[in-house]
Amino acid sequence: MRTQALQFKPSDSHPIKLGEMTVASRWEDLPQAIQDLFKETDLAPNELKKHIEGIPLVPPPKAGYFVMKVIDKDNVVYVSVVFPNTKNDKHFRNDETPHYFYIIFTALGALCLFCAALFGILRIVSEPIENLREWAKSLNKEKLEQPIPNFKYSELNSLASIVQSSLSSVQDSLGREKQFLGYASHELRTPIAVTRTNTELLRKMISKEVDKAKQEEVLERIERAVFTMTDLTETLLWLNRQEDKSLPISTITLGDLVAQIKHELLYILHGKKVNVYIESDETKLELPLGLCRIVITNLIRNAFQHTTHGEVLIKQIGTELQIDNYNLSENESKQELGFGLGLELTERLIKQYGWYYENTLKPSGRNVLIDFRYQEAIDRNPNG
Repeated sequence: MRTQALQFKPSDSHPIKLGEMTVASRWEDLPQAIQDLFKETDLAPNELKKHIEGIPLVPPPKAGYFVMKVIDKDNVVYVSVVFPNTKNDKHFRNDETPHYFYIIFTALGALCLFCAALFGILRIVSEPIENLREWAKSLNKEKLEQPIPNFKYSELNSLASIVQSSLSSVQDSLGREKQFLGYASHELRTPIAVTRTNTELLRKMISKEVDKAKQEEVLERIERAVFTMTDLTETLLWLNRQEDKSLPISTITLGDLVAQIKHELLYILHGKKVNVYIESDETKLELPLGLCRIVITNLIRNAFQHTTHGEVLIKQIGTELQIDNYNLSENESKQELGFGLGLELTERLIKQYGWYYENTLKPSGRNVLIDFRYQEAIDRNPNG
């Protein structure tokens, strides 16, 4: 516009018109529409002013008005361009679809394809994850022992293995806790019974002012029962936790321990016709007291409990302890002479500590043999 304005020399009241363009020497000679929309005082030298009617986002604008005040040295010229009626104007009309429509449609199509692909990928990935979730929710004691299903992805299979391992560990812990409670209730019966009986006896002695020496004997039995409960608890915890930590070792006169336990368990034979014979020596061994007490107590208790009419032979020579019970009662002799928790605990402790153990069923009873040496030592010296 500026270049074209400088090419012409309009005069006052005689503007030059070139199509939609008007070049005039005075503001008053410009089209009235330009004068209505713009003010001469708002024009800056050589700066284009414009006014567009309508919002030209999709359809073309309704009209366009442009004006410029051109100053070249001392010469001042006004130039304007008016595009009215743009609906039929060739400058604004374009029968072809705008290029940005293609861009928008292409972008929308690509977005739809991306969403469809993403949905498909999520569906493929989420299905094994959902299967893993359902499998984890359905896990129980039986399913923990079954093989892990294939969840397609190594990461999910690794996660399933971790879940199974963790739950198996928890299940094992619960099983050990339950087993510990069973063992504890089974093993503590004797010391609790001894404590209760001797406590009642001590109370009567005190009320009748019995000799203090006898009272001290009863008190010593109570103390031994308390120490026994402590040793039993420590041994059961050791077995339950399956730790490598060794049990405290002490010097034990095996014959004295057997005689003491036999005396504590005599209440089981109350009302029965059973003769008990014991033979022992003065052999001293370095052994865990609590562990030995549990094993020997269970073996002697088993013999007493399953003998109604007959005899029990307890023989200790060196490191070996042999217990035989002969039951003359026909009904009792036909019973299976196991003793549940006591037998299970005894076998676990013996196996854990590596002692030799032999349990033989006979027509009228059972023969039990235990060697308190380590199994490795017996294997190295079979004749010793």
